[in-house]
Amino acid sequence: MRITNQEIARIFQQIADLLEIQGENPFKVRSYRRSAESLRGLPEEASQLYARGELAQVPGIGASLAAKIEELLTTGRLEYYESLKAQVPAGLVEMLAIPDVGPKTVARLYAELGIETLEQLEEAAREHRIRPLKGMGPKSEENILRGIALYRRRQGRVPYGEAWPQAQALLEALQPQPAVHRISLAGSLRRARETIGDLDLLVATEAPRQVIEAFTALPPVREVLAAGDTKASVLLQSDLQADLRAVAPESFGAALQYFTGSQSHNIALRDLAHDQGLKINEYGVFRIDTEECIASATEEEVYAAVGLPWIPPVLREDRGEIQAAAQGRLPTLIERPDLRGDLHVHSHWSDGTASILEMARAAQAQGLEYLLLADHSRALSVAHGLDADRVRAQREEVAAVNAALPGFRVLHGIEVDILSDGSLDLPADLLAELDLVVASIHGGLRQSREQITRRTIAAIESGVVHIIAHPTGRLLGQREPFEIDLEAVWEAAVRHGVALEINAHPLRLDLTDLACRAAKERGVRLVISTDAHRPEEFAYLEYGVRVAQRGWLEAADVLNTRPADELLALLKP
Repeated sequence: MRITNQEIARIFQQIADLLEIQGENPFKVRSYRRSAESLRGLPEEASQLYARGELAQVPGIGASLAAKIEELLTTGRLEYYESLKAQVPAGLVEMLAIPDVGPKTVARLYAELGIETLEQLEEAAREHRIRPLKGMGPKSEENILRGIALYRRRQGRVPYGEAWPQAQALLEALQPQPAVHRISLAGSLRRARETIGDLDLLVATEAPRQVIEAFTALPPVREVLAAGDTKASVLLQSDLQADLRAVAPESFGAALQYFTGSQSHNIALRDLAHDQGLKINEYGVFRIDTEECIASATEEEVYAAVGLPWIPPVLREDRGEIQAAAQGRLPTLIERPDLRGDLHVHSHWSDGTASILEMARAAQAQGLEYLLLADHSRALSVAHGLDADRVRAQREEVAAVNAALPGFRVLHGIEVDILSDGSLDLPADLLAELDLVVASIHGGLRQSREQITRRTIAAIESGVVHIIAHPTGRLLGQREPFEIDLEAVWEAAVRHGVALEINAHPLRLDLTDLACRAAKERGVRLVISTDAHRPEEFAYLEYGVRVAQRGWLEAADVLNTRPADELLALLKP
């Protein structure tokens, strides 16, 4: 039985949870969590890396964890994992997801009350059996019940694109408050992780209570979970939790760096500081021998104190960014204004909501110079896909729109389906008449890895396809990526000059950040497109740019940063 990266990552994540409950060394726990994250983002299967002897070279996976992956791959099981599971009841792991119920509390509840499931925890709290425990009380029971209710309302994480607008609304509402000196997002949202647990905001103020009162009274707030002198947590109408932390203005930079994370990045930065006789925390950078604070007001000061340039938040994942910064090799990351066009746009000819002219005007309003009209082809009947006659009829409307919008250009293309046998949904001679062709898989998603890969490569080798859209077919929180050998796809794409899409739709964000970085290293051409079906969705380009930034991409790595004629010359020479 073949063990996938996702399955190995799940096992490593559970090992971390089990170790944490047992009170194991925090560094050991973090190593398993980090390895799970690396495995989820790998562009190729661990089995392939194992065959080449390269497992230990993956960030976050050393010789010890590589040996455990080898055991899983060769035997289908991991003795260490089985042993841990036998020692800890499964329900204890789920209890860790409850706010304010940490591993030590879980261990105590199990040892002293025999609680080993979420249901038993809820029952004990309602029957007031938890309050007699040392350090607990009526408030603890109330918080546990509230946490269980919250957990059941919103299990899991939300996509970045869903969290970002809500965070921006909070930020804009608090910004005008007189007591707010500076304000910023923090945490995983500021790092633009593809999914977000909670919203984190940081405020510099000399009147924290005043800011907290304003925060807890904002219209989006449904319930105040906690409100202290410097911190507050609220539940928004969307069921998303938002946390505010207030700090003194002179400590804002250090606090922002600290609370942005990631944890792995901060640990690596602290190690670097320690080697220089310094220590870093949320209050500043201090000399170890004298306790003198030498930096705290801005993030730039904090990084400069340890000899580094400022590192963009999207890179702070301990993936080599500190070493690159020290060596002057940080990338000049792509920015939203660098994009000149959108290469995957739909209209009401298929399943879009607006006319070609309306979509073109919306794109122009976003500062773009061109778009590629890529309505669906006939196989996607649910989306009113186009047959050959409708494709040719659409050409006339494209010409009329171009005549009506001087200074803007609509390129005529299509999103052609890659059928289950690898053939394309429309004749090659018709596709050759178009400006550019986007190809994608919408059906047969449960085919084997070999079949999906073969279909994609067949499209790349067709000679009439220029871009592969949403290459892994995932929908965040709704559908796992289909099985595909991206390494083989990239090799074919490089050989034939075909680009792969970073789909900016907030439910796709496909390719992933790690895949973007690996693709760049292999010389793959990349584009960022919205897959827009309505005018307002051109704003999604920002999400695609964030993925690209997390993948260390620069403007030169993305084809649609070029003028339309230069783009066409590259993709359709």
